Amino acid sequence: MGRQPTLTGRVVLVTGEGDLVATAAGALLARDARVVLAGPGAEVARLAALPGAPVLALPCGRDDLTAPGRAVDTVVERFGRLDHLVNLVAAGSRPGPLMELDPLALRGVLHGGLVTPLACIQRAYWRWMAAHGGSVVNVVVDAARGGPRDAALAGLTELTEWLAAELAPRVDVHTLVPSPSLGAGEYRAGAVEVLCDLLTRRANPAQGPVLVLSEYPACPSRAA
Repeated sequence: MGRQPTLTGRVVLVTGEGDLVATAAGALLARDARVVLAGPGAEVARLAALPGAPVLALPCGRDDLTAPGRAVDTVVERFGRLDHLVNLVAAGSRPGPLMELDPLALRGVLHGGLVTPLACIQRAYWRWMAAHGGSVVNVVVDAARGGPRDAALAGLTELTEWLAAELAPRVDVHTLVPSPSLGAGEYRAGAVEVLCDLLTRRANPAQGPVLVLSEYPACPSRAA
């Protein structure tokens, strides 16, 4: 069996919140990455206190559009590089029919699912990756589906396709989404496995930038 690829010396910024943050951070630390977390203050403070905590934890308000840029700037200034950006994208809305949704509520869903990841990717690219290369992985953290969530997911899929084309070959861009057939626990475990694979070696171009995780052990496939 070959040696497990590592991320020794690489700096990874992980944005978002929820159970997947700690799992992803632990897996990246196990591969010798220098991990920085950016998310709601209470969440990152809790994670920073855990054994094997990340090197740096940065509080970021959910609705503060300047926060992603500040986080990127802090990482580059502190470590002198930013090799990988991981956006853990929350659905941010209860599933349900679109016809029963307050249209203004969709703004919050799109903010968390599209606007914030794009702002962070833009800053990471112009501040470091345009000159030095790197990779971006967006991970949809919730396996639940529904009208508002699927609308945001469709937008994230298109955003990923465009960014992957715009930033290639300097920066790899991927989004990992759950298949409706996969349970939440299986998806979380598989998503972290695929995330680490994407960061430790270049993905198969035939898979495309949007990967659907439909089996566990992890077996991502190209989005239709």
